Amino acid sequence: MTFLHSSRRCSPAPVRRLSNRDLAIAAVLLWAMVAGLTVLYLRHRPDVPASGVAPSAEVAVVATTFPAASTAVGLPSSTATQLTKPPTTSASTGSSLATTTTQPRELLVAAGGDVLGDRKVGDFIDHYGGGAVFAKIQPFLASAQLAFVNLEGPISDQGQRAAWKEYTFRARPALVDGLLQAGIDVVSLANNHALDYGPAALRDTIARLDRAGISHAGAGADATQASAPALLTTPAGTVSVLAFTDIIPGGFAATAKTPGVNVTTPDRKRLLEAVRAAAAKTDFVIVSFHWGTEYDPSADQNQRELAHRVIDAGADLIIGHHPHVIQGLELYRDRLIAYSLGDFVWDHWSRETGETFVLRVTLARSALPVIEVVPVYLDEVTGVPAPISGEGAARILGRLARLSADLGLNLTVAEDRAWFRP
Repeated sequence: MTFLHSSRRCSPAPVRRLSNRDLAIAAVLLWAMVAGLTVLYLRHRPDVPASGVAPSAEVAVVATTFPAASTAVGLPSSTATQLTKPPTTSASTGSSLATTTTQPRELLVAAGGDVLGDRKVGDFIDHYGGGAVFAKIQPFLASAQLAFVNLEGPISDQGQRAAWKEYTFRARPALVDGLLQAGIDVVSLANNHALDYGPAALRDTIARLDRAGISHAGAGADATQASAPALLTTPAGTVSVLAFTDIIPGGFAATAKTPGVNVTTPDRKRLLEAVRAAAAKTDFVIVSFHWGTEYDPSADQNQRELAHRVIDAGADLIIGHHPHVIQGLELYRDRLIAYSLGDFVWDHWSRETGETFVLRVTLARSALPVIEVVPVYLDEVTGVPAPISGEGAARILGRLARLSADLGLNLTVAEDRAWFRP
């Protein structure tokens, strides 16, 4: 590039001394500029509402900053999300809630499947922190009135590994921060990895969740605690969350005197009575099942029969997990059964095991549910989830639509989402 220069030299202009009037005008203009910038800052700060007062309990703020190297694993260098999630409060496990006398409003639930915090996911947490795990899908969870996942194994640094098990998991303690920042309200502990590091790690997990204010169901110090529902209060009404596992390693079932998980067998009568009791006490009942056959995309007859009986007993929504792949959705008596949501945070080994979704369902007592499916793919190195679009989304949604059609539910697939709207 060529620059042209003038050969003439310019004489400096004479300097004019500012009068007192000029200085006063400049001061007023400067004050007005500072005041205007201050107002704009207060309006747009993520932690201060437009009124300039401190945020209320209904506003949660999550701001997670990742190191620059995070781009190597596909994460943004920083995120800052302002949430307007309605408050959800939890009661002590097993405590009583009075049945709501007014007609409950619509309840928006967001759910994901199995969450791992060990192996490569654990390495990721060590490097980036627990808050980074759900960073890319946080808006789909936090905007719901109630968000749920299955916690696959204890969150602890305590306990002794069950040497007799081929696969054992123990999540990094920082995963609790990730659950909290993602807006997770309640987790299931009823699965075949809850006691991988013995009773000490299970007790530690429950204590960590309690301190964080995250509700839990499906495991406890004895059978009474393990079978107790998580009780939550939302703007839509009261909610019971019951969790059971049909996959039961030896010694994992809670007893009257020993800690463990809440199991489906051998007494199905007890299971159904628990659902009926919850339905009589709260506005909504959500039941979580760890069940099915690993890597089988079809719900088996045992799953379907049990799901139907549980809805007959009063459940409003059934959320399934364990197979590591997605299974279909079914409507039975106007209630939704999600047989398997697949893995949600997992260092998977195939494309099918990396394909999953966020289930967003709006429940109402006297109406069919509204269903939204957000396709998600798990990073092939780290196992952390992210929304997916285009061909990848079409593959996940198309497969879920086919599996659901086999169960009698027709989903509409459009614009990187699957829907059911009555």
